[in-house]
Amino acid sequence: MNPRLLHIALALTALMAAVTACDDSKDVDRAYTDYLYDIVTYMGTTDAGGEKYILDQRDDAQRLTLLSAGTNAPEDSYIGRRMLLRYDFADDSRDTIRNIVVYASTAIISDSMRYTIKPVAQYLQNNTPVKLRSVWRTGDYLNMRGQLEYTGRQRHFYLLVDSTTWKRDTVHCYLVHNVFNDTTYHWRDFYASFYVGSLWKRNPKQVLRVHINDVLRPDVTYRDFAKTTQ
Repeated sequence: MNPRLLHIALALTALMAAVTACDDSKDVDRAYTDYLYDIVTYMGTTDAGGEKYILDQRDDAQRLTLLSAGTNAPEDSYIGRRMLLRYDFADDSRDTIRNIVVYASTAIISDSMRYTIKPVAQYLQNNTPVKLRSVWRTGDYLNMRGQLEYTGRQRHFYLLVDSTTWKRDTVHCYLVHNVFNDTTYHWRDFYASFYVGSLWKRNPKQVLRVHINDVLRPDVTYRDFAKTTQ
């Protein structure tokens, strides 16, 4: 297996903006006070010249289609790319198709889980720890937010399934993070989203056990994820 080198998206730095001070005669822009953050899937432009996103909500909650009037995604965005979206709903509708106002759309680490062809231990040599702030599932995606040590160089960062466990009740998966012994500096924020739906398409009763080398919680060596609707 020859995984490509991934550039680490530093999403938070690009998205977070400070609210400027204002006097009593001026209102603060809603872009700084009324907004949502969600990881979504970019689905290209609409016939009306806006953009379409798919929002898979927590676990197996209802999927929403989000339609914006303008274009905000980076120019090199492709259909299926995972994005961190800062937005607000344009109305109070409760439909599954919603109009939104987009304040920022930023590409994040976007990948599908990969499979071993060698013993899993060979992939985990020199595995560099992360600071994991949160990990959660939305539909067929496993999402992560945390921090990585900055090197200024490319690295390996991907989700790897131990293929020997693929048909078991519990499938073991590992976060591979290798900086190839480069000098590390300060910690920087990241968001990542991995497609894991192929697991549950063949057997919705399997449990995905994700092993992560986490500096913040070294005693928690794995987290389990399962379908809530089967």
